[in-house]
Amino acid sequence: MTGLSWSMGFDSITPGNVKSLDPPGFDVNLSKDLSIVPTTDKKKDVGMLQRKQQALYARATSHVKNVGFMCFMAWMSGNGIQIFSILMTFNLLSAPISAILGSGKMFPKEEDWPQLDVLMPRLLFCAIQLGQLLFGLYKLDGMGLLPVYPSDWISTMAVPASLERSFSSLS
Repeated sequence: MTGLSWSMGFDSITPGNVKSLDPPGFDVNLSKDLSIVPTTDKKKDVGMLQRKQQALYARATSHVKNVGFMCFMAWMSGNGIQIFSILMTFNLLSAPISAILGSGKMFPKEEDWPQLDVLMPRLLFCAIQLGQLLFGLYKLDGMGLLPVYPSDWISTMAVPASLERSFSSLS
């Protein structure tokens, strides 16, 4: 078997002659990235705007399951004053506050799409988080840790009568 020698003449290649460097079967029209090319078609722009708006609403409502699960777990932990229920209640209160404060990073205003409405999805997200916060306050009230009586604030007022009493069983 004799060795085949391959050779290519680089003399015919000039910097302006780019088409000679394309491999066989290469189609320039298929290789163009259409996402980079700006579209002038208004129908495509409206479709992209609608998809971006739907994505914002999907991001806003994606936390509904998490909020529902947290509320269910808090309800299952009961109203007793134990470390687990106190930590769960703290999480019920702190998570929505930090989520509402960080909603600006979650729903940024895009410079490329000034007509994109980010206010309504952000308000929807904040309303969902406020639902968890309200449930956390309800849980605090059920545990008796929320100061709702005037005697909780003023020491000269009489403390209301307790609704329950416990006695030891040893006589």
